[in-house]
Amino acid sequence: MPINNYTLHRARVVKNDEFYTQYDDVKKECDNYMPHFFNKIIYCNCDTDDSAFVKYFLDLKARGKIRDVIWSGGLGGLDFRSDAAVALLKRADIIVTNPPFSLFREFIDLLMENDKKFLAIGNHNAVKYKNIFTHIRNNRLWIGTRNFGAMFFDVLNPDNLIAAGKLGSGYKIIDNIPKAIVPATWFTNLKQSHREFLKLTKRYYGNESAYPRYDNFDAINVNDKRNIPYDYRGIIGVPITFLDRYNPNQFMILGLDREVIGDNRGAMVHGRRIYTRIFIKIKN
Repeated sequence: MPINNYTLHRARVVKNDEFYTQYDDVKKECDNYMPHFFNKIIYCNCDTDDSAFVKYFLDLKARGKIRDVIWSGGLGGLDFRSDAAVALLKRADIIVTNPPFSLFREFIDLLMENDKKFLAIGNHNAVKYKNIFTHIRNNRLWIGTRNFGAMFFDVLNPDNLIAAGKLGSGYKIIDNIPKAIVPATWFTNLKQSHREFLKLTKRYYGNESAYPRYDNFDAINVNDKRNIPYDYRGIIGVPITFLDRYNPNQFMILGLDREVIGDNRGAMVHGRRIYTRIFIKIKN
């Protein structure tokens, strides 16, 4: 590949934003989509031949579970936005990969523009990106079968993790190898059975003090999706982790707090800014 601005940009992204997924994490999530994968061409467009994704799908191919797996990304490979990579994308049935987190918005836009089925890892805060959140609200993508939380990744320069001095939060030593700890989750538009109704057991009326109202918007605050009250039909503010149990047949998403309130402060309780809330209503 010739050295140009495009290639140099890719090199900077790889240097600072390349997290390599653990095989167990790939298997635990991907095993849930076997009916989708059967006899399909899988494209890992941000992976090299030694990635966990490629190894997983090569095994499925050897066992006759998929038609083929192709890959083209990683260090020295094709940028997923290049013409050659997009041509491969158009040939494939399903895209499965871990794209650079800083390019996640562009990655999802590319898949949506080409009407592709996909399963991909992203930083869990990506749900707040306007394009990602709009797709979630419109039921065009959703969270995978594994919940929001920290995931462990290999990195190009593990010594840098130690130098940063964030043992326990920034990295963890596993089998004598430093692994990056990243708040990540799976995003997909492949249907799966786990999106069942969230069982609501809490009552609002008679327990109003447990549900403070926002200073700047007529809605109640809920800090944990398990505490959503079944008997409240007004607007409810919930954390972004609600999305791993979001079922569009049970809830209506109104929007992120800042966009619904219409200012840059977001939801406030007793004069304090609350971390990003999603405003929802329970459907009848």
